[in-house]
Amino acid sequence: MNVRLPAPIGILDEHPEWSARLIAELEHRRLPYEKIDHSNHGFDPRDRVARYSVIVNRTSPSSHRRGHGSVLFYTEALLAHWESLGVPVINPVRAYRFEKSKALQIGLFERLGIAYPRTIVVNHRDQVLKASGELRFPILIKPNIGGSGALIERFDSRADLDARAAALDFGPDGTALVQEFVESQDGAIVRVEVLDGRYLYAIRIVRPASDFNLCPADICRLPETPPSADLGACPVEAKPGLQVTRYDPPPAVVEQARALARGASIDVGGVEYLVGRDDGRVYFYDVNATSNFVANAPTVLGFDPFPQFADYIVRVAAR
Repeated sequence: MNVRLPAPIGILDEHPEWSARLIAELEHRRLPYEKIDHSNHGFDPRDRVARYSVIVNRTSPSSHRRGHGSVLFYTEALLAHWESLGVPVINPVRAYRFEKSKALQIGLFERLGIAYPRTIVVNHRDQVLKASGELRFPILIKPNIGGSGALIERFDSRADLDARAAALDFGPDGTALVQEFVESQDGAIVRVEVLDGRYLYAIRIVRPASDFNLCPADICRLPETPPSADLGACPVEAKPGLQVTRYDPPPAVVEQARALARGASIDVGGVEYLVGRDDGRVYFYDVNATSNFVANAPTVLGFDPFPQFADYIVRVAAR
């Protein structure tokens, strides 16, 4: 698609590597772009000039795991500013709010009548203990703002929870989900990728039941690093440390994933679900508005999704 854009494509991404493959595709097409690192950024609300043809929002909740916690809430104001100027935003501010709030995602599942693990949202440790009395163990405590499986803890009994309750970390906004743990068939989850409202592909990932360290964008194991290191850095060209295969979900499940993406105003992203080992039911549990697609996509999928992503960006920019 050969298009001359009047202004550059803005790629909003504080991660040093996650946009490398997208940028390579844009450079291959000789399209103008600017990578915007909003971990060190400022804007003047009086500046009413639309300086970009489109903004591609690739902000991840895991930014706070890279020492960029200010990005989490600054992004909303920045995206709202660009949207007020009429700059089209791929994954706009509404999508970003769902991206960074698991509690909002749970509410979306409930409104759409889509099955999810039984969950209670809390903002105090006392409420964790109270909620646990209404749920079946094992349970998970998930921070509302996660990223890379950060801070998720599993408890197999009330005694285990009592022993750890005072030390629970709810993450940046002090909100958490208390959720029944659903054992998945074969330890597998499925991630459905959606682009511009249509089904792009799905992958099936087999991981240990205790492993919640799935990158929000690329499926790979995070390296074993000391606490001061970049815990959220998932090298986009890293070979997956998990068993990843292309997968074709049932059509009804694909339609549910598409409905979730629409409901969250996500233009490009991934929706994750699992199939319960004990009951065979499908449970959705995560909606992501950040996607680098799977590592080594041509081998895993049989095609490279980035040209289609770039085509979509150009279409939006040229409208």
